Amino acid sequence: MELVSGGGTVAEHSSRRWPPWLAVGDPDAVTTSEVAALPRAFGGPGTGPGQFRAPSGIAVDARGRVWVADTGNDRVQAFTRDGALVRVLAGRLKAPEGVAVDAAGHVYVADTGNRRVVQFSWWGGFVREFGGLARPRGVALDHAGRLLVDDTGRVARFDTRTGTALSDTAEPIGSPRDMADDGAGGVWVAETGNHRIVHFGASA
Repeated sequence: MELVSGGGTVAEHSSRRWPPWLAVGDPDAVTTSEVAALPRAFGGPGTGPGQFRAPSGIAVDARGRVWVADTGNDRVQAFTRDGALVRVLAGRLKAPEGVAVDAAGHVYVADTGNRRVVQFSWWGGFVREFGGLARPRGVALDHAGRLLVDDTGRVARFDTRTGTALSDTAEPIGSPRDMADDGAGGVWVAETGNHRIVHFGASA
């Protein structure tokens, strides 16, 4: 496991695999029988490695690792598909709600409490931040490699190579909550405020 601060400093290394339940006696513990009843599950309530407080966003990278925005613990945790904790991004994040990973393994975190999106390298080092946001809650990458951010009342866009802010999507969006690349150059947006799903094409 690697614990990485917002500045990219590796704070700890360990090969320990954390169990999917908490210590016996913890009133918030998830029991082994409860976990066993699920198709596949890991984690449980708490602040320790591999535990969660109100996780909000999730992404899977090209290597099959699962990245989770652990909102209540001000961090992002990454796991193998079997639930082994492999990396923690923390230190400068505040209530992150969304996460995305590009083809090169760069991790983009909607750092909601700090009103920005933070980009980390594949090994966890800080790369850059994308600012000028009101309340970023979700992130996605389109086919052209642009970063799309669901912000309050709009979908903001950035050039991931330079960090430059681009024009917003053409149509105003009411309280967007999440989004996903459609694999063909466009993006789907969950428009919570208008109770609908909106699709922006490659030229949007």
